[in-house]
Amino acid sequence: MSSEYNISDLIQFHNAIDDFNYNLTVDWAIDLIRNGLETDNVFMLASFTKPVDKAEVKPYLSAVLKDLSLEEKEGKEATFEFTHYHMHKILGDDAIRRNLDVLYELFLENDSFNDDDKFGLTPFYFLHYAWSELEDIGCNFYFEGATLDNIEEVIKEQASIWIDKYIHGIKIDTDKVYHSNYMLSKSEKKETLFSKIKIWFS
Repeated sequence: MSSEYNISDLIQFHNAIDDFNYNLTVDWAIDLIRNGLETDNVFMLASFTKPVDKAEVKPYLSAVLKDLSLEEKEGKEATFEFTHYHMHKILGDDAIRRNLDVLYELFLENDSFNDDDKFGLTPFYFLHYAWSELEDIGCNFYFEGATLDNIEEVIKEQASIWIDKYIHGIKIDTDKVYHSNYMLSKSEKKETLFSKIKIWFS
């Protein structure tokens, strides 16, 4: 699977994404110039110093999108595009822990436990806790097979699976996603708690 990503797809949804990182638009404008797109609006956008002021940069961003005949989009697709962007960052070994934290926050913001996890973020919710638990006690009870030695590779594997499913439409075996550790039962949770206590006091 290719990890290529077109940042223009994310930028088109800037109005629909809470706390959109407008610093990205400056780097994007610089890349546009490097690729031969030289309009007054692109030059203006590229000239901003980071961190940018959202109110100041937005009119120039809208103008550049218009220069490129790209629509400024709204709607729930923004969450998928925002998620796709962070999956791409993970696959590129770019601040894996920080991007995992963003996916965890998205899971919570979208009330994914009570909304059938329509954005497919459950594995990243568990991996967030798995990584913390691995650091705290040396093992984890959230994601089977994840260790401190392989946690980043496990996260990258799940990011690749997410892109295959939600971007490329490839049917995914659920066991491959959750590694038989999805939504522990109450009895399993009790056993997990007792196991943790034993480790803490051993």
